[in-house]
Amino acid sequence: MMSDDLMTQEELDALLSEHAGQKPSDEPDINDFLTPLEQDALAEIGNISMGSAATALSTLVNRKVRITVPNVYLSTPKAITTSYPEPCVVVNVGYIVGLQGANLLVIRERDALVIGNLMMGEDGTNLPPELDELYLSAITEAMNMMMGSAATSMSELFTRAIDISPPTTVRRDFATDNLGHLPDEEAVVTIAFRMEIEDLVDSTILQVTKIDFAKEMVSSLMPPESHESQPEVKPEPEPVAATEWEDLRQQPVHTGGSPAVAPTGAAAPAGYDLGNINVDLIRDIPVQVRAVLGRTRMTIDNILRLGPGHIMELESLHGEPIELFANERLIAHGEVVVVGEQFGVRITEIATPQDRIGSIR
Repeated sequence: MMSDDLMTQEELDALLSEHAGQKPSDEPDINDFLTPLEQDALAEIGNISMGSAATALSTLVNRKVRITVPNVYLSTPKAITTSYPEPCVVVNVGYIVGLQGANLLVIRERDALVIGNLMMGEDGTNLPPELDELYLSAITEAMNMMMGSAATSMSELFTRAIDISPPTTVRRDFATDNLGHLPDEEAVVTIAFRMEIEDLVDSTILQVTKIDFAKEMVSSLMPPESHESQPEVKPEPEPVAATEWEDLRQQPVHTGGSPAVAPTGAAAPAGYDLGNINVDLIRDIPVQVRAVLGRTRMTIDNILRLGPGHIMELESLHGEPIELFANERLIAHGEVVVVGEQFGVRITEIATPQDRIGSIR
């Protein structure tokens, strides 16, 4: 039996060349314009704002809506329309208070039709061939509610009022139309979100932002020292380092089997001194937590030769602590514990809050 963990992410990306949100090789390199820390800050802003938007949309359509952690890359309007040569809905979101700029949201027409159909009380299956005035009005209202909710979350994140103008929504066929007012060859920050609405939609939403506006958001969010290549990290008192991420630690991290008892620790304090980043504002965002016993690289040919009884050698040495990840970010090390038929992970080492915020790379 083959395991899903036998291939590295790089090998999977090489195979899935058509994966949604993947940056084409002929597009600009984002590292020439934004530092890795700026890219990760934009991803977190997008994750928080679109998470709130998903909650608002879920209420509107009475369906479970899931928007995944985003992928940030650099593109051009021409490359975007070339990648999506089909009818899409383009939503212009202008920021008028707290931030000065605009975002464009790009949604495939069929996904917009499903949202509009659900808002009208239907089941999301009997769709018209294309958007009409009624459906476009419904989508505009949905975008207004979603982006309003996103702006509220951003206000809490930036600790100041963030307000938007009413979003405008237009239908464009990218087989013949351009993206909008942006020059075709201008480099723009593109953030790709995967959106799922139960069994009706599994697609990609694009958020397109000018580079200067993206930098404005990052500089407004992060303390000045966060932009240094090697920021000075002040030592954190031990109780905070031991009890941060309490939401994650309330549930054990499983490597398999039945649930184990969660690791113990003192109650987490109400807030943390992380500049103007308040961790309390993002506590309720779900993250995927996994523990890695070890890794190895194998060719597809060797994977196909695996069978029952095969022993696969890992790079980790016996006795080394296992790695604990939250949304693919290394946050701690631990060891496997077994009690009867239950086993999980006991955390043995965890970084300080500042280190973990700064290590989102």
